[in-house]
Amino acid sequence: MANGLKKEIVLGSAIAGAVGAFGLYMYMSNKKQKEYKRVATVAKLYLHPVKSLKAIEVDEGEVTSRGFKSNGIYDRSFMVVDEEDRAITARKCPKMILIEPSFAEDEKHLVLSVEGKEDLYIPLDQQGTRIESRVWGIPVSGYDCGEEVAKWLSDYLEGTYRMVFYSEELPAKLLTKDVRFGVHMKDNETSLYQDCTQFLIISEASMEDLNTRIEEPVTERNFRPNIYVTGCSAYAEDFWKYVKVGEEAEMRFTHFCGRCKMTTLNHETGSFISLDPLKTLKEYRQCYSFVEDRKSYATSPIFGTNLNLENKGVVRVGDEVFATYQYQEHAGNKLN
Repeated sequence: MANGLKKEIVLGSAIAGAVGAFGLYMYMSNKKQKEYKRVATVAKLYLHPVKSLKAIEVDEGEVTSRGFKSNGIYDRSFMVVDEEDRAITARKCPKMILIEPSFAEDEKHLVLSVEGKEDLYIPLDQQGTRIESRVWGIPVSGYDCGEEVAKWLSDYLEGTYRMVFYSEELPAKLLTKDVRFGVHMKDNETSLYQDCTQFLIISEASMEDLNTRIEEPVTERNFRPNIYVTGCSAYAEDFWKYVKVGEEAEMRFTHFCGRCKMTTLNHETGSFISLDPLKTLKEYRQCYSFVEDRKSYATSPIFGTNLNLENKGVVRVGDEVFATYQYQEHAGNKLN
């Protein structure tokens, strides 16, 4: 009897211990869950199929480990290079911003259109010569899009240019910091021909506030976001640590987006004709004093935030946006 009772006590203690451990595990797991709050609504979504060309406004897309994707095309999956295979952007060739990409009806081509030239159809199954290029000094691979594309670009841009295409079987480039500003990011972040991170988010309220400060209003297209949201206060996006859109898509803050002369490019004329909005941004949007990497931004003003993938999913215009907060002293930037 004594041995039986002892066994029951031991068994009971083991069960109680297991239940207690499971309860503690569940409690700690719940504590670790992100405490999301509704902060905004998706107003617009933008895909930039070719680096430095116009954006395509879309109704829905996917957030993936290789960036934003819509209609089978990744954001910045095409790039213009020069005769030395160096990445060329509208900083050097501002006329690039006048070229407008669109989706072909056959879903097998990307179409490029610009005034004065016939539309160019670029196949999405490129398997040309593999070219090794660099974006801000970081090696990237791509397939050459052929002579017809090269001639079309070279004639319009008045130089010697080609186009490369990123295919999914090619290695993505590894980024551990924003190579423009030296801001460190979490290891193993990957992207295609983006300058740094996979996604960029900006709020309508931030744009409206900026436009009250400059003579000639600009649009969000000057800042090239993927996700444009409404319903929050100006610069609320600065304080979102994790961002969830819709049912599954989740992204995490990596760093603020330091701005350059690309924001001053006139999208109607294809020329740099003003110092704004960059000049005005420098007057009131220098990096916050509580950011550890603030020295890295130097005189580059911040506008919008860079995000990388946390969990893939579909995002749509009209989706609710949820976020957790960083820099708690500023967590008052909530839904209006």
